[in-house]
Amino acid sequence: MKLLDTTVVIDIDHGGSEVLNKVRKLDREGTHAISAVTQYEFYWGIFRRYEKGSAKYDEAMAKAEMLFSRFYVLPVTSEIAIKAAEIGTYLVSQGKEVDMMDTYIAATAILHQLTLVTANTAHFKDIDKLKVKNW
Repeated sequence: MKLLDTTVVIDIDHGGSEVLNKVRKLDREGTHAISAVTQYEFYWGIFRRYEKGSAKYDEAMAKAEMLFSRFYVLPVTSEIAIKAAEIGTYLVSQGKEVDMMDTYIAATAILHQLTLVTANTAHFKDIDKLKVKNW
């Protein structure tokens, strides 16, 4: 099992033949996980893009629900919050730019001992003990 970053989930949502081939390869490996933070980021995009109650909003929400049903959704726990804070403060102390959501996703992967699959490997390259695979 791998942990899929938000960038991967968005690519899967957008589809296309190249993405379909990658998804088929992932599916052959079994079911994968996402962080609840990925759900947050994905829904954030829907809420920003569509007016709540509109047909486009309802369609996007139904599509998101179907998409998320493909994955195990791992919650943010106290342990993950602490690890994310540790990661974030370390990166800041090293003069690195920090995306708080990425620290939560990285902490989830580390604590669950999962490889993180992402299209933004640069966002995660400085995080110790994190196994990263380029999407």
